[in-house]
Amino acid sequence: RHSNIYGPHDKYDLERSHVFGATLTKVLRAAAGGKIMVWGSGETERDLLYISDLVDFVALAIERQAAKYELCNVGLGSTISVNELVKKIIAHSGKQLSLENDLSRPDIKTKLCLDISKAEKTFGWRPKVTLDEGIERTLGWFRGQT
Repeated sequence: RHSNIYGPHDKYDLERSHVFGATLTKVLRAAAGGKIMVWGSGETERDLLYISDLVDFVALAIERQAAKYELCNVGLGSTISVNELVKKIIAHSGKQLSLENDLSRPDIKTKLCLDISKAEKTFGWRPKVTLDEGIERTLGWFRGQT
């Protein structure tokens, strides 16, 4: 099972995208000095995994899996709040934007962090791409698409 995947070729339209894709789109479309609106408190936490790390895991599992249907959690193994994610994407974008929380919008304060120890022990897998590096790679790819 994998956590929230992000990177090139994700969904970046605001109708279908999830938190990473929607935030990146909003940040890059925002005018300098603008605001990025976050639904609710922004305290919800997510475990985000860059796409190449998932691909690496799948390749290892195909090569090394001994037991049929063995399940492993595959994620970064740590979480980031939506507010902190938005701040990171803004910082990496180089734009001067502010974050504003819309407390009238739905807010489910959850924290989803996968225990990836079985993937490490069974397959020797650990994620290689940090969140900061993944944001930089994704921003570079996204900017190349427009």
